[in-house]
Amino acid sequence: MVSFSIDPTTRPDLGFFTLLFKEQTELLSLFIIILGLALTISTVDTLINAISSLIVVDGKATFSLSKKTNYLNFSKYIILFLSLISFIIASKGFDILYLFLLADLFCCAFVLTVFYSFYDKNINEKTAYVSIIIGLIGGFLMFPSPDFSKSLLVGILMPKEFFGPFVAQSLLFLSFVVATFLPLVVFKAKKF
Repeated sequence: MVSFSIDPTTRPDLGFFTLLFKEQTELLSLFIIILGLALTISTVDTLINAISSLIVVDGKATFSLSKKTNYLNFSKYIILFLSLISFIIASKGFDILYLFLLADLFCCAFVLTVFYSFYDKNINEKTAYVSIIIGLIGGFLMFPSPDFSKSLLVGILMPKEFFGPFVAQSLLFLSFVVATFLPLVVFKAKKF
């Protein structure tokens, strides 16, 4: 907010760096950049190790590949594929806040399935995957575009006029609600 009050043309997600470079304190700037890089590298390293270990440990139960499949090499290919997707998304120049909101959508789709499966042992892996994917699809249909004016469902597939003003103004909230509670439909359908 301080950076925006000094210069209204500043991008909100880069405001800290604008303040940092305004005074031209090279030593402080170098120190903060090194700390930021260390934090980012540590986070990415943890994420890569988590993905790799999940594929190596649970790969046989999840993927129907041949028995001779080396799941460590398979995990490396998946990580390379995810890195390519991350590079493409990063090259688009999306706002950092928007990407965090997108990550929150993923968390919303996962949360009920993960915690519900702790208490209901009848939920197997395939049911969990299907419920998470359905939650993600429903959430993506309502998730707003980067300008928050429309979503895939509201404004692109169907005109905004079909929906009330509450829906058009609350796309982010509704996408989180849909992604969170739509997996319950899969659990209820499985019981029938």
